[in-house]
Amino acid sequence: MRGTAPLGRLLTAAMALSMLSASWTTARAQETRTPPEEAVELFASARQLYLEGQYPQALAELQRALQLDPGSPTLLFNLARVSELMGNLDEAIAYAENYQQLLSPDDEEERESIQSTLNRLRGARDYMALRASAEAAPPELRQLAPRVIVKERGIADLPFWLTLGGGAGLLLAGTLTGAFALRLNSDLDDRRLRVGDDPTVFQADLNADSQRLDRLALSSDILIGLGAAATTAALLLYVLRVRTFERDAEPGVDIAVGPTGVMLRGQF
Repeated sequence: MRGTAPLGRLLTAAMALSMLSASWTTARAQETRTPPEEAVELFASARQLYLEGQYPQALAELQRALQLDPGSPTLLFNLARVSELMGNLDEAIAYAENYQQLLSPDDEEERESIQSTLNRLRGARDYMALRASAEAAPPELRQLAPRVIVKERGIADLPFWLTLGGGAGLLLAGTLTGAFALRLNSDLDDRRLRVGDDPTVFQADLNADSQRLDRLALSSDILIGLGAAATTAALLLYVLRVRTFERDAEPGVDIAVGPTGVMLRGQF
């Protein structure tokens, strides 16, 4: 009886181990479930269509397979890929998010990979939406305003200013020369009064100053004449020439000061 007790305990332990092994095997079988055969056939057909570049047909086959096997990560991943290739970014994002939810928390590498894919898809979707909105509402073109030809009398350009400046300089020089000549003439009159009729007192100096006075007076007349002529020429350069240009015909009133007075111009 004592010999049979250890043998009984060994048999009991062996039966317990056998039951644990059977339970573990059953759990593994549940984790590695087999997809429906028709879903496998549809996946194979979709793969062939994908390789041939027939993306719409491949997408349809994958969607039919997903209806038969809703929890398949492989089908969700491939549906996201084909939807992206076809430009259906919203559908691609939805499939990728569902695929991400099925991943194990321990599969960090795959979770980082699908998160990177989701970031790329969302960025592409936002860009396409922004581009579509810009194309839908293009900026308005500027209206082509009517043009009018404007003629204005009076051109104050470089030749005008040079001629006017030269004339003003000549007038100033003639005025200063004339003023100096007048002063010299006044001095000569005072000296003649002091000398009287005595021809021996500084007669030679008086004659020299008289000749100098004549030259200054003549120079003053010439300079003033040239200055007046240059000033008149500058005035003619301004008045006789007409400036022609184009501009937009905008409503409004312009006030311009011309050689003949104040001019009021308007477009209505």
